[in-house]
Amino acid sequence: MDGLAWQTAFVSGWAEIDQEHRGLLEMLQQLRLAILEGATFSQVKPQLLACATETERHFQHEETLMAAANHPLYLSHRAAHQNLLRDLSLVLENGQRHPENLTPETIETIGALVVRHIREEDLPMLSLLAHPEELAQQQAAELTAENVF
Repeated sequence: MDGLAWQTAFVSGWAEIDQEHRGLLEMLQQLRLAILEGATFSQVKPQLLACATETERHFQHEETLMAAANHPLYLSHRAAHQNLLRDLSLVLENGQRHPENLTPETIETIGALVVRHIREEDLPMLSLLAHPEELAQQQAAELTAENVF
């Protein structure tokens, strides 16, 4: 199975977020295909930059949702976003210096990071946003933990 393919297991119930996730995976699939077909770094650089821009926009969307709901995991989720953006930036920088290192496997590695983020970070976060009573319990638990110190 294609590790960059959209799966029903990624469905969060938030149609707009799901569409953004699907779009990011499709962008990565197109990048991998272009590289498999022999595209050079300079030829796929616009796609890489577009992927980075779209990823950043998507992350901002999630962070806005989380901030508006006072989500207790906002800061850790934001840090995970920053780590992914850093990794994508490193791929771009490495591609500039060593274009021969941009391979389909590089894109698959990025895709694996995105998929892991969707499964381990986004789905639990979005589930809490969809269930206000659970979110309130998490917020109360977070406040209690903060008061201990």
